[in-house]
Amino acid sequence: MMGVRLRERLEFNRWWGLARYQIPRNPAVVLFLCLVVGVLAGLVTVTISPMAGFALIFGALLATGILVNTLLGIVTVVTIAYLLPFAVMPVSLGGVNPTFLDASLTAVLLVWITRMLFHPETRMITTPLDGPIILFIGLALFSFTVGAYSMSGEMYRFFLKTINSLLFFFTVTNCVRERRQLEQVVRAIIWGALATAIIALILYFLVPQTSARLLSNLGTVGYPTGSNILRYIAGTKTLRAIGTNIDPNVLGGTLILALPLILAQLFGRSTLVPRFWGAIILVVVVTALALTYSRSAWTGALAATLFLAVVRYRRVWLILALLALLLYVLPQGESLVGRYQSGLAFQDPAAQMRLGEYKDAIRLIRLYPWFGVGFGSAPSVDLYVAVSSIYLLIAQEMGLVGLGFFLIIIATLFGYAFISLPHIADPALQTLQIGALAGVVGALVAGLFDHYFFNLHFPHTIALFWLFVALAVVATKLGKESEEKTKSLAH
Repeated sequence: MMGVRLRERLEFNRWWGLARYQIPRNPAVVLFLCLVVGVLAGLVTVTISPMAGFALIFGALLATGILVNTLLGIVTVVTIAYLLPFAVMPVSLGGVNPTFLDASLTAVLLVWITRMLFHPETRMITTPLDGPIILFIGLALFSFTVGAYSMSGEMYRFFLKTINSLLFFFTVTNCVRERRQLEQVVRAIIWGALATAIIALILYFLVPQTSARLLSNLGTVGYPTGSNILRYIAGTKTLRAIGTNIDPNVLGGTLILALPLILAQLFGRSTLVPRFWGAIILVVVVTALALTYSRSAWTGALAATLFLAVVRYRRVWLILALLALLLYVLPQGESLVGRYQSGLAFQDPAAQMRLGEYKDAIRLIRLYPWFGVGFGSAPSVDLYVAVSSIYLLIAQEMGLVGLGFFLIIIATLFGYAFISLPHIADPALQTLQIGALAGVVGALVAGLFDHYFFNLHFPHTIALFWLFVALAVVATKLGKESEEKTKSLAH
């Protein structure tokens, strides 16, 4: 116990030693900053809304916290990505209101880089994925210049948001250096997924007019408003769960990533959440995922679950068997299965539209095969850059070269993880590694049929995807280091 307390004290001293150079220590300066924030919050409250004033104060406190502890910044990114991914700050910078997600991603990145510059002893953590990801970002920048002539100012900003989300990988691999920190991030993901699922279910089961009014209240932080904010299956009156993600497919995508982490906590030897509560969280998340009526999300979730069952946890097959039984017994099961079958047969309008998108995307890729057409508009009016597949979308925007590097990144990730798998003896790290990998599998499979993990308009799902890639790498790296230490002590 004394050893644990000593380590915690040393950890606090280390963080404070890094932070005290980045936050003002003069009480007069602190008081002045507090007054400035207070006055600005008052002005924003009077001119815009009370929510905007509270948002400004919250943002100031958050910025201070990130300066003290980058792990808090990562947890903040996760929380915002799950709960309010499109919320904008009430303060305009150069005529643009950045989102809270943009500010959090940028803040934690800058704090990490600043610490690296001012404290060279804090060495940079390298991983096998660093090189391929840097080259992938470089190719994205090259393709961006290729199609820059056709981009609007808004698309410029969305592209910068996407690069910011890609760089989140390096922030996580360098700031999450211990198992305890890794566990804190995973807890944030699990509770964030639970919270967004609960919000989605509440809005789903309320009277539609009430749900639309509640969501419209978020208009003060940049959310869309009006009665048409709710989403239905095309050509029907069947409501789809959206939560604060606005789009049901995007909500499904965020839940895909967290689902295998929750399942791994249920069946792993070392868990972060008591199994009873883990089972409740699983039921809530699966229910919200089912009510999105997102076939791509369902397919991704199934793939992630099968990955867990085949690679590590055989008892997951029981969950799949129970799910199949519920689909057969419950009245809602028939409509869920029917929607899935109509998608496979390309019978409904949404599925037929996707099929048309795939054909048009392949035609564009054939015309611009190597580096794509960039992130703007297509060069001719009979072509367009939009398709419900991250792979075809990457090929459209970055060409087959860009798609090739993306696949190299994925192959490197799974090669590194599977080669290291037998050498990870720590049960907690085993559970975290396999859960994060399964989340990536779910996203990759869902990406066959949807685009939100590489769509510039959804930077939070891009950030979450690269977060899970980073978590899988961190868990693998920590597992190998733990095994090496154990062997060295044994000798």
